[in-house]
Amino acid sequence: MDIADLAKRLGATTMFSHLPSQQLVALLERSPQRQVRAGERVVDSVNGLKDHLVLLSGELEARRTWTETDGSENSSVWRVGVEADGPGFSLLSAASRHISVQAMADSDYLSIDGEELDDLLGWGDLSGNAAMARKLKLFHKIPLENVERAFECMVERLVAVGETVVTQGEPGDSYYIILSGEAEVWVTDPLSDDTARVAVLSDSDAFGEEALLLEGNRTATVKMISPGRLLVLNKSDFDALVKSEMVEEVDAEQADDMLKRGVARLLDCRYDMEYEESRIRGAKLVPLDKLRREGVFSIAPGFTYIVYCRSGRRSKAAAFLLRERGIRALSLTGGIKEWPYEVDSNMVA
Repeated sequence: MDIADLAKRLGATTMFSHLPSQQLVALLERSPQRQVRAGERVVDSVNGLKDHLVLLSGELEARRTWTETDGSENSSVWRVGVEADGPGFSLLSAASRHISVQAMADSDYLSIDGEELDDLLGWGDLSGNAAMARKLKLFHKIPLENVERAFECMVERLVAVGETVVTQGEPGDSYYIILSGEAEVWVTDPLSDDTARVAVLSDSDAFGEEALLLEGNRTATVKMISPGRLLVLNKSDFDALVKSEMVEEVDAEQADDMLKRGVARLLDCRYDMEYEESRIRGAKLVPLDKLRREGVFSIAPGFTYIVYCRSGRRSKAAAFLLRERGIRALSLTGGIKEWPYEVDSNMVA
């Protein structure tokens, strides 16, 4: 299998077109290639389809099951195969945990981690700080637009060897990211008064968030052991962009009830290809990249919207954009992947 050639062909599809070619090649190189015999089960319904399957040869049958509101069980079935005169592959998206997959012929496929692809699709729209932000777990808890703005608000600060940046016991006033240099973290036990070094921080490490999140004092002293450069986000910007609850979420049961009562409208912020394959019934497609450019103005104000994507990450960014315009938008927790009810599909057999 020629990874570069497959990346080029996948890059022509809507789902993968937003990834830089080198990033897509690297993703494919990390994705295991597997072979299955006809009749073998690829994914069972208990674990569900968590990965995107790139079928290189053969044929797969997918079955999605769900429970109707009256408690009865239902299912839909579709097949994907590689045609001789086609693009040389077929895609089966990780759209739901309720999907089982079985090989209908001897098959060869790549398994692309669904969470990693979601992460790349979301973070890929950020500036050059994206690689750094992805390493910091704190930024994985807030909308991507907030991450972008937080970096815009940060001020670079030069620090000297031996300089104390924060002192244990003082009120927290800033959040710090190390661009270069090393720092030691020292903690003094309040009972014994013993002081010990507990960590050494270096490039792309961060500190200072605990005191800001808890509205308390610093729990450690951080001292530079080499000259360095820091990015500093002050408390007011941290509170507004990181600490504040910028996105309201809703679970599947609540969302289904709101939609049935007609008190909310449904938006799908995935790409066209994902929407065409499967979607929650009644959803209007407004891809996140379009929403970021001009699509927000196509959404009528005065309504409550429930926004979903595959896993709930992109929908948080979409909900934030709508909220900025004064539109109440809720992000569907878990996305279509965790939606337990019926979905529409163009691939139902």
